[in-house]
Amino acid sequence: MIYPRFNNRYTLETEPAEWIVTGYSVFQHLLSPKFLCHNSAPPLGGDIRLHTLNNWPYPGRPLYFPPLVEGEEEVSQIGGRYFPSKENCRVLNVGCGNSLLGEHMLRDGYTDIVNVDYSSVVINKLKEKYTSDFFVDLKESLDRGMRLKNQLGLVDTRDDHAASESVAPMPKMTFEVADVTLYIPHPDESFDIIICKKTLDMILCSEGSIASAKQMMSECFRLLKKDHGVMIILSSAKPEDRAFFFEQNAWSGVENIRLPSKEDGQYWDQRRGHERKTIQAYAYILYK
Repeated sequence: MIYPRFNNRYTLETEPAEWIVTGYSVFQHLLSPKFLCHNSAPPLGGDIRLHTLNNWPYPGRPLYFPPLVEGEEEVSQIGGRYFPSKENCRVLNVGCGNSLLGEHMLRDGYTDIVNVDYSSVVINKLKEKYTSDFFVDLKESLDRGMRLKNQLGLVDTRDDHAASESVAPMPKMTFEVADVTLYIPHPDESFDIIICKKTLDMILCSEGSIASAKQMMSECFRLLKKDHGVMIILSSAKPEDRAFFFEQNAWSGVENIRLPSKEDGQYWDQRRGHERKTIQAYAYILYK
């Protein structure tokens, strides 16, 4: 169980607050086929790059990745791997808080997002905020964007249905109270993408943190689809401080990326009530 005081904080907090990165555009590129498509294992005789996390403390345990190829279309075909288009992709946002991440992803074209958080207060507030009127207005906006994409020939060619339609699918975003360190009530292999924005870091600040963090990683591994599932963790911790938790499950690969910024990789921590300071942001991409 983590931070019961969060309910009290969310009762007082009225504005959305973001951890680590304050803009969706900072890591939006990680949701492109270049990063989402991957091989589950090195093909025999293939040209494979050997990757290790920066300062990887376990040199005897390398991680393999397919060679990077310039251009998303080429990368999406590496090893015959396929990743669903945004319209067919189911996303889980763990430890959502009152962040705008889910809304940004809906506006970016994702249509099925499940947000979970330990705090019943924040989940109830989000349900009140995102009413049916919000989704109707968003659907109209997406329809206009879809018609424009069709006119310009920019529809995702991986999705034949989307290419033949002039309207976008009806967006759906739900909110659930759940403790990711225990159990999220969804069947195995329910999601294509799991986003963890600072949640792992917060768990590791709580009592019983090591066991809780390992359970969270196992639960996320269970929920990801086995053929192409990807988990993206946004963290302020260095790779050598997170590597241990990525070894607990049979991930087929792990990539770490230091996120760029205008201030030499530094991001302002803009949470209310916190001292203004710079922190480094990392993205860890785990492939099932």
